[in-house]
Amino acid sequence: MSIRSVYFPHPPIENDLIRIGGEEHRHLSVARIETGERLEIFDGNGGVWTAVVEAIAKRETVARVEAFRRVEQDGLELILALAMIRAAAFELAIEKAVEVGVTRIAPFTAARSNVASGNRRERWTRILIEAAKQSKHYYLPSLDDVVSFDQALSIPAASKILFAERNGGQLKSALAGSPVLYLIGPEGGWTDRELNAARSAGFHAVSLGEAILKAETAAIVGASLIRYEMGK
Repeated sequence: MSIRSVYFPHPPIENDLIRIGGEEHRHLSVARIETGERLEIFDGNGGVWTAVVEAIAKRETVARVEAFRRVEQDGLELILALAMIRAAAFELAIEKAVEVGVTRIAPFTAARSNVASGNRRERWTRILIEAAKQSKHYYLPSLDDVVSFDQALSIPAASKILFAERNGGQLKSALAGSPVLYLIGPEGGWTDRELNAARSAGFHAVSLGEAILKAETAAIVGASLIRYEMGK
């Protein structure tokens, strides 16, 4: 069993003790954490504390720090620009993309998006945190505000990829270095205007094969293939 992870952005440490409250304490309670059990407490910016649970109270878990280390980033900035799709599908996509290694989520509204973003930033942030904890990514991915398609095209990147169902080329030839920005469209697909605008903005249309993938599947597969081709 792997050591359990706790996200704590700025952990106050007094006499080598960290007091964990709020949402993370509730998660530990649900998981039936025990005294003597080891934890990894990470700040989302590469800092990781190894600690041992000393006490469990109603509103907090107290752990004693044993060691600290700083984890370096792997050097690949991978940005998923994802069109607004059904809430459950969108959440699955960002969860699994973060587990694979996406470092930034940039939601946008496409012409054929039929779902409004609503006020879901807090929920999305929680999903990113849980995905980072699950996959032992010690840098928390950033989450952009929802923007228009044209604004998504303007995100700076060395490699710009649009995964398309038709007329797409090979991924390897489209990669020119990091950051890598890849666009995933809505369930209804891209419009001709969007495809032309992306090409004009320097994007390479890339195919994921003959099968027609759901948007959430394409987001996950796309991240995996990019990391593979980039040697990650």
